[in-house]
Amino acid sequence: PAFIDAHCHLLAYAATLLCADCTAARSIAEIQQAIRTQAERTSGDQWVRAFGYEETRLGEGRHPDRHDLDAAVPGRPVRLIHRSGHASVLNSAALRLLGIDAASEEPPGAAIDRDPSTGEPSGLLLAMEQAIEGAGPPLGYGELADGTREACRRLLANGITCIQDATHTNGRSDWELFEQLIEDGAVTVDVVMMEGIDHLGELPEMSAGGGLRRGAVKIMLHELGDEIVPDEAELARLVAEVHGAGRQVAIHAIGEQAIADAADAIESALRDTPRADHRHRIEHCGLLPEGMAERLVRLGIVVVSQPSFVYERGDRYLALIPEEAQPALYAFRSLRQAGVELAAGSDAPVTRPEPLASIATAIDRRALSGDAVAPDQAVDVLEAFSWWTSAAAHAGFLEHERGSVRPGLRADLLLLPPDALEQSAEALRNVSIRRMWVAGHELDPHTSSPVR
Repeated sequence: PAFIDAHCHLLAYAATLLCADCTAARSIAEIQQAIRTQAERTSGDQWVRAFGYEETRLGEGRHPDRHDLDAAVPGRPVRLIHRSGHASVLNSAALRLLGIDAASEEPPGAAIDRDPSTGEPSGLLLAMEQAIEGAGPPLGYGELADGTREACRRLLANGITCIQDATHTNGRSDWELFEQLIEDGAVTVDVVMMEGIDHLGELPEMSAGGGLRRGAVKIMLHELGDEIVPDEAELARLVAEVHGAGRQVAIHAIGEQAIADAADAIESALRDTPRADHRHRIEHCGLLPEGMAERLVRLGIVVVSQPSFVYERGDRYLALIPEEAQPALYAFRSLRQAGVELAAGSDAPVTRPEPLASIATAIDRRALSGDAVAPDQAVDVLEAFSWWTSAAAHAGFLEHERGSVRPGLRADLLLLPPDALEQSAEALRNVSIRRMWVAGHELDPHTSSPVR
C-alpha cells in the first residue's frame, strides 16, 4: 500500500521550499550567505525568509542573533526559522515591524531571548510563530500554490498519497484555502485536516470532491522549561469539550510532564464520559515517562511519532539529554511491546517526508553522525512499514478506505524492488519506488504525471 503521512504541515512545508535552505549550514557565515542569496531573489518590499538551521550543528555552537542577520541583509526584514519550526531569529528591521523591544512581554508559553546586560531582544523568539506570521506579509496565493505543487510532487515521489495535516491553527479559512488549492491542481494528495482547538466546530466533515476531510481536533502543548501552556486544568477542560462532542483529540506533547498531562486529561474525559474506540492521540511522545506505555494501552491512546527525529536531531538529543534519560527517547520498542498503537509521520517541514528513510531509522536508530540513539528501542522493518500504512490509516479512521492491500480498498499502491525489505537500513534509505498507482491509475513517481 502507498504511504500515509499521519502528521505533517503541508503549507508550512510548501513555504519552506520558497525559503533559503539552511539545513546543511555548518556556520553562521554559511547562513548569512544563504540569506544574501535569497535577498537577491526577492523584491525589496518582501521579507527575506530562511529555514532549517540547527544551532548544535553550527561551528559557533549558538543560535544566530539579530546582529548576524543585520550584517547579511541590513534594512530589510529577515526571518530565519529553526529546524524545529518552533523558534525564529529576526533581524532588527523585523523586530521593529513586530514592535518587539526591551519593554515587550512574552505571550504565555513563549519567550523572547534577551541580552542579559541590556534586556534588549537578541532576535531569538521561542514559540512565537503566530505573532510573527500575523505581522509579516503572507505569501501571495501564486507563490503558495507553486510551493504547494512542488511539495505534493515530493510527497508523491516518496510514495505518499495521503497526509494528515496537524497544523494547530487550522480553521475555516484554511479549509477554504485548501479547497482552492485542490481545485487549481496544486494539492494532488488526499488531505485529512486537523481542526485547531480554537476553531472547534468550524470545519465541515468533507469537501465536495472528497479529497479533503476533517480529522482530529489539535491541541498544542507549549513546553518552555517547566512551564506548559495550557495548564493541566485548562487542558482537561478542552479535552472534555472535544471528547464530549464525539470528536477525536490529538495533543502535541513531547516531554515527560506534557505526556503525563495529556494522558491525565484524556483519562479524566473517559472517566466522565466513557467511549469505546475514541482513538485519542498523543503526537510525538518524545520522552516516555516510566510506566506510561502500559497506561496508554489501558486508555486506548494512539501515539503518532516521527522516527526521522532520531536521525535528523539525534545528535542534538545525545548532546543535551542526560545519558540516563536517553533510553526513553522515542521509545518505539517499549511502546509496541506494551501494545500501544503506533503510527508515523514526518512532521514536515521539521523532517523531510521520506517514509523509507524514516523506516530505516526505526530499524537502526542512527543519528546523522552515525552514533546510535537509544539502540534498544529499534524495531523490525515490517513493524516500521506498518506505521506508514495500516497504522497511519487506523490513526486517522481511514482503515476502511486505504492503508492495506485488500479488495474494496482504494488502489493506492507502490512497487518496490523485490529485496527491499531485506536491505540494510542504510541501503533502504536509497531504495527507489519502481512503479506507483493512485486510485488505480499509474503515475510516474518522479514527475507525478500519468503513465500512458
